[in-house]
Amino acid sequence: SAEQTTEPRAQSFDVNDLLEVTKYGRYQYKVMIVMGIMSFADSAEIWLATIIINDLVCEWDLNITKKALIPAVVYFFYAAGSVSSGKIADTFGRYPILLVNSYLLVVSAVLSGVAWNYYMFIFCRSLTGFCIGGNYGTSIVYCTEMVPVEYRSWSILFLNACWVAGSLYECVTAYFVMHLKYDWRIQVLLTALPCLVMLILMHFMDESPRYLTISDRKDEAMTVVEKMCSENGVEVPEGELVCSDVRNGEFTEIWSKPRTLGSCIISAHHFVNMLATFGLIMLIADMTAKGYCGTNTLYPTTRRNSHGCLVYTRWQYVYLAVIAALFAPGMVLGTLLAEKIGRTRTFMVTVYGSTVGFGLMLICITWSVTFLVIAASIVFVTMYNTVLWIYTPEFYPTYMRSTAVGVQNGIGKFGAATGTFLVTYIDGVYNVRYAIGMFLVFLVPLCALVCLMDKETRGERLVDGREQDPLVDHDAMDTSE
Repeated sequence: SAEQTTEPRAQSFDVNDLLEVTKYGRYQYKVMIVMGIMSFADSAEIWLATIIINDLVCEWDLNITKKALIPAVVYFFYAAGSVSSGKIADTFGRYPILLVNSYLLVVSAVLSGVAWNYYMFIFCRSLTGFCIGGNYGTSIVYCTEMVPVEYRSWSILFLNACWVAGSLYECVTAYFVMHLKYDWRIQVLLTALPCLVMLILMHFMDESPRYLTISDRKDEAMTVVEKMCSENGVEVPEGELVCSDVRNGEFTEIWSKPRTLGSCIISAHHFVNMLATFGLIMLIADMTAKGYCGTNTLYPTTRRNSHGCLVYTRWQYVYLAVIAALFAPGMVLGTLLAEKIGRTRTFMVTVYGSTVGFGLMLICITWSVTFLVIAASIVFVTMYNTVLWIYTPEFYPTYMRSTAVGVQNGIGKFGAATGTFLVTYIDGVYNVRYAIGMFLVFLVPLCALVCLMDKETRGERLVDGREQDPLVDHDAMDTSE
């Protein structure tokens, strides 16, 4: 037989291999700190509406519809920003859209503090919502793509912890500023301060190497790889970094076969969870203000601002801070459960727990029992939100991840807008119990839908290109090519 000679095959590595070598080092810590400050700033801006809404209603003599639009408009534009920024991030990269949104967020946040009338304020908050929406989903994708598989859920936990810290920052500053100065404009400007810090730090970030590899930008990808290895104190893996020119995912692919059922269930989860989470924040504020189930025995409920209108007392700000702090144990428990029993089983536990919690709110016994029920509901809803944000970026491959996460986040914030508007309107026209019943209308059907989730992502490597995607029909793809 003829002698055959074969050339040695060049060793190659992908981003998953790279992250197994670099582990969780200095580079990842830097990424998490900057993205954590972004989450902190987003949370403070979200909680701002709850803090200052009564002062705005008083100063501008707003009716119930205009009052309901103050928090709702932020979420509506949050949804628009999330969807559009997600698609742009898959087309032009994660870093550019994060940087542009950060600039716009600082401008809109500062302008909100100098708005001279209701319509100017609504415009500024709309732009703020658009920028927060674009940043939040993209930052989740960015962090997920930058850390090893065993640290993904813990990275999301850190971002959520920063979100809690941002809400506490808002409550603590309001305790002093709103109570002593009675000036919502100072509160708005203090809320914008973390946005400015975030903008400065964003200039020290790099593009996601996963995005660069699927965009066939090998030189840029290797620059980031070398920087990551250098900062983490490890050698660059031998061989060639695997890159490819992958067509970006389209909106229609999110729900196309065979992802149709999984994506539809994820969409339902995002809508209902955000409706419950942010609607509950608004509901708690109204419950304490109206003394639902005797909660007004906790503190005096009468305080007037410089315009002579009733606004929150100092103790009500403390109460809101306690409620904000209750999000922390839910985040920890949600992460632990997701790692221990898996993502899909954690969905079942948290959805059922949230439904029971809202149901028990209808039963008014004493203020102490009501507070415990509210606390338990917050923990379950937060556990639910935590596993949802761990699962969603893991479910989709890199070539469509930012688009899909942006769309799902947008659907979620449409749910938040719906929830905050309905809570404010229903509680204003009817009473607190009707508002609680609204949550159950959405949660009960989800208890059946959650049983259909069957794709477990715990411990799995992230999929990058179409050639790695197990849900793609590779024979059809080869034929089309």
